[in-house]
Amino acid sequence: MSPRELVQGNVQLLSLPEVCLRIQQLADDPYADISEFAQLVAQDPALTTRLLKLVNSAYFGCSGRVDTISRAVNLVGIAELRNITLAMAALEVFGGFEHEHFDLLGYWRHSVYTALTARCLARRAGVLHAERLFTAGLLHDIGRLLIFNLLPESAARIRQRTDQGMDTCEAERAELGFDHAEAGSALLELWRLPKELCVTVALHHAPETAPAARLETAAVHIANQIARQVGALAPDEKPRSDPFSAWTDPAALAAAETLPHIDAITATIWSQAGLAPAVVGEAVAAAAHDFDEVLDILYSVP
Repeated sequence: MSPRELVQGNVQLLSLPEVCLRIQQLADDPYADISEFAQLVAQDPALTTRLLKLVNSAYFGCSGRVDTISRAVNLVGIAELRNITLAMAALEVFGGFEHEHFDLLGYWRHSVYTALTARCLARRAGVLHAERLFTAGLLHDIGRLLIFNLLPESAARIRQRTDQGMDTCEAERAELGFDHAEAGSALLELWRLPKELCVTVALHHAPETAPAARLETAAVHIANQIARQVGALAPDEKPRSDPFSAWTDPAALAAAETLPHIDAITATIWSQAGLAPAVVGEAVAAAAHDFDEVLDILYSVP
C-alpha cells in the first residue's frame, strides 16, 4: 500500500470540515473580500471562539478588547486565518483519536513549538509571508497521526522497533514501505494544499533532496530538530502533568551540556535555509514566548 492509497481509501474519514475548505479556497482568490471570510468564520462557533481568544492573546498583542469577528479577521489577516483553520481542522479530523501508546498532547506540544520556531526562522531568513512556515511546522508530523489512527497494529510494531533503538522513519519504512512524512504529504495533497507545503512536509527529514521550496523545507527541518532538543530536556516528566518548563524557559537549552539534535543539523542544511546556528537562541526565545498560550488556544490543554 502506498501513502496515497492509504489516504484515498479513507477519504470520508479524512475530509476537512466544510468551513475550513471554503476558507482555503477563498484564500486563493485574489479578489476575495475580508467580509466574506468573516461570514464563513461566523458559521463555525468553535472557530469563532478560538479566533477571538487568539486575537485577544499576547500572541497578537492587540491593544483593547476585540469582540467582533469582522475586526478579528481584519487583525489576523488571511494568512493567519488560514493557519488557524488548518490547525483546527487537523484537531477536528483526529479529534476522537485515542491510542494507548500515543501521547496526543505531546504530539501537539511538539507541533506547536515547531510551528512557532519555523515562523521565527522564516522571518530571519527573509521568507515572504513567513506565516506559511507556521502551517508547515504545525503539520509536519501529521502523518504520524494518520498512521496511528488508521493502522494501529502496524503502529504498535513500529513502536516496538523504535523501542529497540531503530530510527522512527526507518521503522516506518520497514513496516509500511513509507514513512510518516510521505503519509502526511499525501494527506495534504488530499486537502488540496499548496504544492510547496506538501513538499516541505514530505521531505522535512531530508531537506537536501527537496526539488522545490528548498529554503522552507530546510527551515522546518531545523525547527523540528530544535523542538526535539527542547523536548528531550525533560524526558522523565509526565506529559499530562508537567508545567511545560522545558518548552518555555530558553535558559534550559543554554544550560544543557549536550545538544545532539541541534548538532545533527548539517552545515549544508543551515546554508540551504540561509541561516546560521547562532539563530537558535532567538528562535527558542520566540517560541517560548507564545508557546503556552497558542497551545492552549489550539489544543485546549486539559
